[in-house]
Amino acid sequence: MENKSSMLQHTMTWGAITGIVLIIYSLILYVANQTFNQALGYLSYLLLLAGILLGSFAYRNKVLGGTISYGNAFLTGLLITLFAGILASFFSFILIRYIDPGMVEQAIVRTEEKLLEKGLTEDQIEIAVERSKKFIGSPITVIVSLFFYALIGSILSLITAAIVKKEGTPFDSGTQAV
Repeated sequence: MENKSSMLQHTMTWGAITGIVLIIYSLILYVANQTFNQALGYLSYLLLLAGILLGSFAYRNKVLGGTISYGNAFLTGLLITLFAGILASFFSFILIRYIDPGMVEQAIVRTEEKLLEKGLTEDQIEIAVERSKKFIGSPITVIVSLFFYALIGSILSLITAAIVKKEGTPFDSGTQAV
């Protein structure tokens, strides 16, 4: 039980750190008017990856004494991602809904541009835009964003777990076969 509570506490801490870093990065993009810059948006994945790696290595080395199984490394990364995702998702919702509701219109314009590039008709674009207006900035975006974080976090955690895992030897446990 001690191991589970320390894992939860550790992942909440690293999730909060990672979430705050993602929020600060989002604020930097917002202030620089680059919120919708897709190339810069990919950097947030690298920040998330860094948070997972740093948090997982810290858990392995400081809490578990230098060894961790692949499964525990995966779970550590996933929990860090979920806690970071909770913070980042709520921040995005508050930003779009209350701080700058004009972002909804900017998102709609960008959606229309992308749909025009794909060759959709005016009627198809109008239907898509109406659906987008109902979705963007609504509370359901938090749930969708959390699902997206869980998906991305699962993929990143599968990768990082392979890097972080370090199995102990039978001699590390203090028991020897007689």
